[in-house]
Amino acid sequence: MCHIKNNLLKKITNLLLFLFLCSCGTNTNNSFDLEDGLFITNVTLLTTEDGQYEARKGHVVVAGETIVYVGEEAPNVEGTYDEIDGTGKFLTPGLIDSHVHATEVQGMVYGHMSKYPDLVKEFREQTPRSYLYYGYTTLINLGGISEEQIKFISDQPLKPDLKHTGRSGTSVANGYPMNFAPEQFRFDETPNFIYLESEAENTPDKFDPIDHTPAAVVKRIKETGGIAVKSYYETGFRGMPKLPVPTKEIMEDLQQNTNANGLVLTVHGNSLGAHTFLSDIGVDIIAHGLWNWEEYAEVPKDALPEAIKKVLDKQIAKQIGYTPTLTVIEGEKEMADPEFLKKPELKYVVPGKMLDWYKTEEGQWFAKELFGEYSTDEVFDIYGNIQAHAQLALKYLSDNGGLILFGTDTPSGPIYANQPGYNGYWEMKLMHEAGVPLDKILASATINNARAFQLDSIVGSLGVGKRANMVLMSKNPLKELDAYDQIESVVVGGKVIDRKVLAVQ
Repeated sequence: MCHIKNNLLKKITNLLLFLFLCSCGTNTNNSFDLEDGLFITNVTLLTTEDGQYEARKGHVVVAGETIVYVGEEAPNVEGTYDEIDGTGKFLTPGLIDSHVHATEVQGMVYGHMSKYPDLVKEFREQTPRSYLYYGYTTLINLGGISEEQIKFISDQPLKPDLKHTGRSGTSVANGYPMNFAPEQFRFDETPNFIYLESEAENTPDKFDPIDHTPAAVVKRIKETGGIAVKSYYETGFRGMPKLPVPTKEIMEDLQQNTNANGLVLTVHGNSLGAHTFLSDIGVDIIAHGLWNWEEYAEVPKDALPEAIKKVLDKQIAKQIGYTPTLTVIEGEKEMADPEFLKKPELKYVVPGKMLDWYKTEEGQWFAKELFGEYSTDEVFDIYGNIQAHAQLALKYLSDNGGLILFGTDTPSGPIYANQPGYNGYWEMKLMHEAGVPLDKILASATINNARAFQLDSIVGSLGVGKRANMVLMSKNPLKELDAYDQIESVVVGGKVIDRKVLAVQ
């Protein structure tokens, strides 16, 4: 019922906005008198509302931050505006990465950031531009973010639109990822944790259980401007003791309260057990692909067990959003390869001094912690098997009508291989290698993400009344994957930004 009401409100809002725009210079003759506008002519439009693409030549008119015309008939445009000749070029909606951690500094933890403040400052100022460099005009931050961090990003002169899930995720008490913080700090740093009766003795007395029910937590997240609730189902990995996880009752309560407040529930989970649990509940989105096959971990790379098919079929039937995040696995693996940091693409999105630091003994700390004495070949073999399983699951979902959402989990840890912007392009390559068609990849990063996170009245397609977030490419992304690295300019809120300006200077 909540979703029906939300959709009705969106339709009413769009109608009112369209009528308003009509009163600001639009008429039946497609004439526009612009004060601060943009006119893109003779461009190939690549947009969809239903996942089906039909490339067509057309024109786009923007007034201020808003699209006021999209069509094949050439409009009459007067006034003050910038004009782009789109002949031979391709225009898509701005891309959406629905799983980022925009406040992190790749490859560093607190001690490093305190020691190298200049490196951190330069990296953080470049990060928003790096996302734009690869066409990501909307980011959804699925980790904790403070008002100060939001302000820092919003104060940058060139940046994507930022959406978030509040001050912290809804981890259960002492569960993932709270477990990484020292006990004396973890509860204060995770204000939206959910109280667990089984963890009562391990929860400080100053925290009232009433303030940490699903209802109280969701209310706080909404009040702080969150568009979604991020929760977790993670029993542990890499030698951790078994971690507490949400009960069925807690997760159902969280789902109900999230939707009742007009928000979206997205949950961390990458194992067969997690995906089974979350599929049974029917959460809105699972924030990772199914790559930890548990008891089926040693099956051949080209075999999909019936148990995996069963849980994926349930997700397909319920249209649960599936976010592959293949670069989580690939990013860890590539830290075992000393050649990774020589990739020419990195110099455009990572400041040179930071790249130099990654190559030092100190900068290699996490790679050594992860791999110890394993050789590069051994690491590639281990991770290659996991990635093969992840791609098999994704292909099955893609081939059978699953709802694929684009997200990278940039960065998934202190991993220098998961760099902003570039990680998105890499994710698309891995999705395509898995067998996802190019049209589904574009839809996953535009209309699918917009609808799943209830942003489709604003972004996700090229339509009248929507925010003017767009990407102009010299190649067709429905035919060539490297089109995403052949971007000419990015438009954010009607402002045109040449790609060269976004690169590390």
